[in-house]
Amino acid sequence: MKLNGFGIPVLIAIALIWAVSCNADEPVRRLPNPLAQVVVSGWQKMAGNRAGKVIYGEPPKMMVLDLQSGVRREIPGIVTAGFGNRRRRGRSPRPSWAPDGRRFVYRFNGAIFVSDLSGRKKEIFNELMATGDETRWTWFYDGQTDWLAGPSKVKTVILVKVSDPSIIETVYAGNKVVDHCELTGSGKYVVYDDGSDIYVSPVGGNSKGLKISTGQSCRPCASPDDRVAWLTVPHVKYLIFDALDGRFLSDLHAPPGEELYRLNWSNHPDFAVHMFGSNGNERMHVRLVGNGGYLYIGNGWDPDLWVGAR
Repeated sequence: MKLNGFGIPVLIAIALIWAVSCNADEPVRRLPNPLAQVVVSGWQKMAGNRAGKVIYGEPPKMMVLDLQSGVRREIPGIVTAGFGNRRRRGRSPRPSWAPDGRRFVYRFNGAIFVSDLSGRKKEIFNELMATGDETRWTWFYDGQTDWLAGPSKVKTVILVKVSDPSIIETVYAGNKVVDHCELTGSGKYVVYDDGSDIYVSPVGGNSKGLKISTGQSCRPCASPDDRVAWLTVPHVKYLIFDALDGRFLSDLHAPPGEELYRLNWSNHPDFAVHMFGSNGNERMHVRLVGNGGYLYIGNGWDPDLWVGAR
């Protein structure tokens, strides 16, 4: 049988090529998820009909979990590290979504890469970029240009242009910056760790800024709406502050019986995600920041959450 001169095998081949090309940006390997129904119903209660997806490491793989469908997918061609003891986990991938949720930045073997969801990746290299254990580079979009934000080898905070990594901008040079630093979504403020305390400073400032930590503190993070936070020891809560004036706003406590580790705010100010992280425990939770709501979504390393529009 023929249709308009094309044999059925030819039509099937054309259809397959079309299907593959239409899904070129999607991970190709679906994996079982026994928590799928729990994740889907929990996310629906938490976020309504918003799209949501979490990228995380499952060494040696990189995974994406779709919160609306509960589907887990492996991103092909991406290798991660960092599981096991405390020393090894410093090498974990620390992924960060681009604001549009189509690409992400991650770390592997002392190098920084940008990838899409089909596993097409490129290394982002500038000799000033600090890429050692524990560093995390996050995606920042200023309305025109995609940048990666992170620590430099000379202890400043820099932006590295994704399309041309030879171009950098120093956004904070007022104090010694150690490994952990992030820009708020507006690009107005930077929060950073100087090895002893957590500070928040206006971008472009030349002073230490406002000290927001008390005693031992670690792992600052920043929101899209100019809030900043840091992790207490023991790891039972993050303390959240206004970046403008350093005013304390609220706590975000760990789920009952757990620790809270490596909190990452999503592109939406109401939602965040974190892992347990202690003693090899890799439980991940999506959080509703305003009321402390939590949703267990499975186990993995360094989750980062992207949330779509309603």
